Amino acid sequence: MKKNKIFSREFLIGVLGIAALLTLYFLINFFKGIDLFKMGNTYYVTFSNISQLASSSPVYLNGFKAGNVREIHYDYSNLSNIVVEIEIDKRLQIPSGSTAKITTHILGGADISINPSASSTSIAPGDTIAGFLDKGLMGEASETVLPAINSIVPKVDSVLTALNTLLTNPSLAASLGNVESLTAELGTTTRQLNSLLANDIPQISGRMIEIEDNLLATSSELKEIDYARLFGSLDSTLTNLQHITAALREGEGTAGRLLSDTTLYNNLNRTTEAATALLENLRENPKRYVHFSLFGRKEK
Repeated sequence: MKKNKIFSREFLIGVLGIAALLTLYFLINFFKGIDLFKMGNTYYVTFSNISQLASSSPVYLNGFKAGNVREIHYDYSNLSNIVVEIEIDKRLQIPSGSTAKITTHILGGADISINPSASSTSIAPGDTIAGFLDKGLMGEASETVLPAINSIVPKVDSVLTALNTLLTNPSLAASLGNVESLTAELGTTTRQLNSLLANDIPQISGRMIEIEDNLLATSSELKEIDYARLFGSLDSTLTNLQHITAALREGEGTAGRLLSDTTLYNNLNRTTEAATALLENLRENPKRYVHFSLFGRKEK
């Protein structure tokens, strides 16, 4: 009867509950990266700001995961003093004068990186390490990019205001209408040019080719002309004209005598004057030269 009381149902449920809690505790620490069966040396790091650092955050030494954050102690009497308790593998010795920094990540979370010094002595477990906050990419962005963005925002706002004024201006709609009509006219002009290129240009090209052929034929004919003979004939003709002109000037031949002798001119002048006098006499006394009657001639 006593044996049944020891292994009663309630006792078994309690044992199973405790085992489940222990298993859950080990699993939580396992997923946090804390090895409960492997104890390390404890060190303390002081920070003024721990950013997104939390318990169980990893601790790295030269890129190697050397331990975890065990606990964070906040000093309520000194708001700028936060002590972080870290646990480091016993096999690792931290040189004296080393520092620790908190590095934040873009996607969230943070870790501690220990920067070892070149000292030959080591820090004893339980000592304090000086720490500082590494701003990282987000910190640099907040110090460089954000001020630039703040200075750009007013300019962007003024640009947007000017753009809004431009878009609500009635002249813009009129301009767009003009552009539309201009586009339509350009389309018509393009069709006309296409028609010209398809119909008139080939005809003009054919005519130009025909003219070019005629010019080539004319050029061929001009090439066949004996220019030396032609210029020789012209030269001979000019020489003969010079001889004739010289002969006329010197009074040789009939034509030369006519040009140089004034007798013919004088005779022609006197003949003209006599003819003029005869015509005047004929006009004044026509009856002397013309006798005409309807009834016949009357005898004197």
